[in-house]
Amino acid sequence: MNSEKNLPYLLLLPTLTLLAIVTIFPIIYSLVVSFSGYDTFGNSIGFTGIDNYSNVLTNGDFWNAIYVTLLFTMLSVSIEITLGFTLANMVSKDGKAMQYLRWLLIIPMMLSPLVVAVVFRLMLNTDMGIINYLLQSIGLPKINFLGEASLAFASLVFVDIWQWMPMCFLIILAGLQALPRDPFEAAAIDGATKFQIIRFITIPMLKPIIIVALVIRTMDALRTFDQVFVLTQGGPGTSTETISYLMYRSAMKFTDFGFASAGLFIVLIITIVISTLLIRMMNTSQAKG
Repeated sequence: MNSEKNLPYLLLLPTLTLLAIVTIFPIIYSLVVSFSGYDTFGNSIGFTGIDNYSNVLTNGDFWNAIYVTLLFTMLSVSIEITLGFTLANMVSKDGKAMQYLRWLLIIPMMLSPLVVAVVFRLMLNTDMGIINYLLQSIGLPKINFLGEASLAFASLVFVDIWQWMPMCFLIILAGLQALPRDPFEAAAIDGATKFQIIRFITIPMLKPIIIVALVIRTMDALRTFDQVFVLTQGGPGTSTETISYLMYRSAMKFTDFGFASAGLFIVLIITIVISTLLIRMMNTSQAKG
């Protein structure tokens, strides 16, 4: 009898062990590293207390990276949610054409972020990119998309939107198709316009689903690295240097592993706080509903 009770735990043991190896151990190790100092050759010089954390919090590059990351997250996620909601409403109707369009819209999110970044780097190239070729073919001058601060940042936002808007679209579409049809039919009979139906029925009923998409995309955007690494490497200057890329640069280029680990734990705390606030918004909206 006891063996039958213990069987589920025994079956879960290999998975739990693997999770412990690939997640729990690295987190604990990183925490230890964040309280350690390293020389220019990457050799540990022992325990340094909270020096790494104080160095991070007084570092100008860190706060610049926080600003860039938050601005990037707010712009990309807000546009992705808006476009995802709009497209979900457009293709929520039944029909083969709409079904094919849905499949087409979710293709970008199936691609590797690294591959997407490489393709866009080629497309945005000043001298050989297809976008500048098309601009020149209609008589417009070439644009240095990745060499000017504002354009490089806008390019990162655009690439992120292109790849991850489909995720928001898919989540919102699933929520939209699960909504009861009675309120919409009653509103249509009463003469409500499409805009009124969306504003007063669709959005309030979809609010928990929208917040779910918002939480998932916010947590993902806060740790953006691939696009920055391939497209701009944080430049020009530090105009596109996100927190993930700054910590990569600190660890891999300057062997300051303690600084990088401390910075990432601070960002982890910020991410947890933001996610908790968003989840509370979701729970509040569900309680009111």
